[in-house]
Amino acid sequence: MSPQVLGAARPGAAPAEPALARGPRVGEFGWIWIGTALLFAFSALVAPGTVGAGSLLAMLPFASILALVATGQTVVIQQRGLDMSAAGMVSLAGVLAAVLGYATQSMALSIAGALACGVLVGLLNGFLSARLAISPLIATLAVNALLLGAVRSLSGNAPISAPQSMQAFSHASLMGLPNSLWLAVLFVAAVALITRRTLLGRRFVAVGVNPRAAAAAGIAPMRYQVGAYVVSAVCFSVAGLLLAGYIGNASHTAGNDYLMPAIAAVVVGGTPFSGGRGSVIASGVAALFMAQLGQLVLALGAGAAVQLLVQALAILAATSIRLLPRLLSRSSP
Repeated sequence: MSPQVLGAARPGAAPAEPALARGPRVGEFGWIWIGTALLFAFSALVAPGTVGAGSLLAMLPFASILALVATGQTVVIQQRGLDMSAAGMVSLAGVLAAVLGYATQSMALSIAGALACGVLVGLLNGFLSARLAISPLIATLAVNALLLGAVRSLSGNAPISAPQSMQAFSHASLMGLPNSLWLAVLFVAAVALITRRTLLGRRFVAVGVNPRAAAAAGIAPMRYQVGAYVVSAVCFSVAGLLLAGYIGNASHTAGNDYLMPAIAAVVVGGTPFSGGRGSVIASGVAALFMAQLGQLVLALGAGAAVQLLVQALAILAATSIRLLPRLLSRSSP
């Protein structure tokens, strides 16, 4: 029998890695798939109504909107940033599209205006964070205040009814699934494909891992850092358009429920704040996890305070599970 079968080390070969050091083979971003499956199984046991067809179809649009916001946050966090302007951008996109929709009577022009605004906001965030080296937290919070001021000015501090065309699109479905879900899947798949399978994506990851090393290799870090904020703001804009159409109106408070849950989805999905590594697919699945978790908590009769507590525990649990193999490997002889 060969030494390899017996587990003997060959001369000059590196010692075999302990099983605990190798850790589970689930993968860095695989835990969220297992957790989501377990959550739906648990929901079917304790609150079967939350996994019925009607409940799922009512939950999926909000999960899709959260997935879009989480996708934008993931891209920025991969560049060691953080976009706190999500709430303002989601609100502004809905209000701006509503105002332009009534003014031009054109859904295409209103959507184009909202997306163009998102690009400008992303460029501003990227300029402040990457060019002026202002802390992303401070820069994007300042931009968020600016956006909320613009929303209040446009809306007069009152909700604006979304045009019928926006509402019709947001409530429509394709093959039995809401349009918002298909759009979220399209965005997540496109971003994942670009970041994983293209030269542009490999350079993007390299900048996130080490901007100085990337610059030494001839890559311009600022382009990718600013580009991350542009992609993020566009994702927020699309989320704002879908949200305004689905709930039927746009207001300055519309985006408030999508800032912290989106960051939580990124964390639960496994994307670290150290830059470089990340998965928008895992963040999208984590958005579904967070949406179903919230629906389950409400179905069990818990209030909003308990829901926030459960979200916090979910973040802690997800972080602990990912760190457990590393801690075990350190404690092993």
